Amino acid sequence: MTRTLRTTLLATLSLAVVSTAAAQKTTLTIGGQPTPLDTVKVGGRTYVALDQLQKALTAAGGSTQLGAAEGCLNDWLFNGTWRLRATAVKYVPDAGNGNYYGWVVTTEFRNGGKQLLNLANTGIEQGVSLALKDGSTKDLGLSGIASAFRTGTDLPPGAGLVMDLPFSWQGGAPTNAQLQANPPVKLIVPVDVSALRRGGSTLYKTVNYSQDPSFRVNLTCRK
Repeated sequence: MTRTLRTTLLATLSLAVVSTAAAQKTTLTIGGQPTPLDTVKVGGRTYVALDQLQKALTAAGGSTQLGAAEGCLNDWLFNGTWRLRATAVKYVPDAGNGNYYGWVVTTEFRNGGKQLLNLANTGIEQGVSLALKDGSTKDLGLSGIASAFRTGTDLPPGAGLVMDLPFSWQGGAPTNAQLQANPPVKLIVPVDVSALRRGGSTLYKTVNYSQDPSFRVNLTCRK
């Protein structure tokens, strides 16, 4: 038997073994959260499909994974200055009248520092987004920031804001059915630490952020 034929037969047999191996669920920790994946065990080793793993990694942190304080719905997260929790996710349907429709996430921010603060001047203003089930992301957008994400509101120590953040579409595409079949899995709130230094301001010189000050909320689990 030639080497080429032997290699071809071995590859064919290997594929046959993999295809007939019993699939099983294996839980991996991805982005700090347990993630069940379909796996097969061949020759004592466990294998997972690359496309499935890629999708799980994307959903863990949106299109770009970043270090962040992470938890579930109702978890209070703290980054050294701000406390954040997301308490609810709801779908607002398209009423067919030209209004916006989509997912709304209810959040609460609290000043965990020792001075008067507002979100914008401490680096929490842009890039707030949802990671959806299919791995895509939806940005809150400037209109959402202006109307709901009240970044310019001054908050004394211990004070907070409850805000409904609307991640909206308009015009019937995607449809209600398509959006509801593709629910959000993560809320991502980046923190731009460089905002503390812009303009030479010393107003917030005592802000103390943790090493990874951004927030990421897993919307598929609840505490």
